[in-house]
Amino acid sequence: MSMLVFILLSVVYFFQVTPIIVKQEAFTLPTIGYRLTGTHLKTKQTQSTFFCANECVRMDECLAYNYKHENGTCQLMPTADLSKAEPDDEFQIIRKKITCIDQPCMHGGTCHDEPTSVNDVRGYKCTCPCGRCGPNCNKLHFGQVENACIYLFNAGYQKVKSQQECMSFCWDTQGCRSADYINSQGACWLNSVTGDEEPLTMDCDKWYPGVAYLFFNCTCDA
Repeated sequence: MSMLVFILLSVVYFFQVTPIIVKQEAFTLPTIGYRLTGTHLKTKQTQSTFFCANECVRMDECLAYNYKHENGTCQLMPTADLSKAEPDDEFQIIRKKITCIDQPCMHGGTCHDEPTSVNDVRGYKCTCPCGRCGPNCNKLHFGQVENACIYLFNAGYQKVKSQQECMSFCWDTQGCRSADYINSQGACWLNSVTGDEEPLTMDCDKWYPGVAYLFFNCTCDA
């Protein structure tokens, strides 16, 4: 039998489940001596950790499970966050791998299934659009040119509290390509063009102290 596949056999009459195949790469290696805390989605006794995995893959909300070998206690959990784990010598934590079928990539990112570390819950990689970075394209990524701005290409305006909020407003506004943020006024002026398409005015601080031209950065840090 392949080491990559565990065939979980069950008797329909006794267990009231249909036999399914659970791939080994669908879960991480066990985190031994720890137990995830919080509300359980379901708790039952199973014959082995593989039968517990069988229960987890049947429930979309299940992201991990606690397993106790001594009596087969299987606790299905709605989180795989190890920061919510506490030491418990009788248990181990097995986390479900997240793949593209779970649609993990945000903000228009493209998902690619790919092998990852046996200890990593991510079984995918996101290709993010310009201005987004992070494992799930969840981080806004932008740069700035101090004292500069773009004139005559306004695409919107809003009072904001930070550059981050200004560029979030730009990201959510159709037609916005860049922004001018005036820190002294908390003003966010959206632009329909970028500094690559129209020349920047480099001395805007004469009229707008604390102004900065903001643009989406397409290069994410490694």
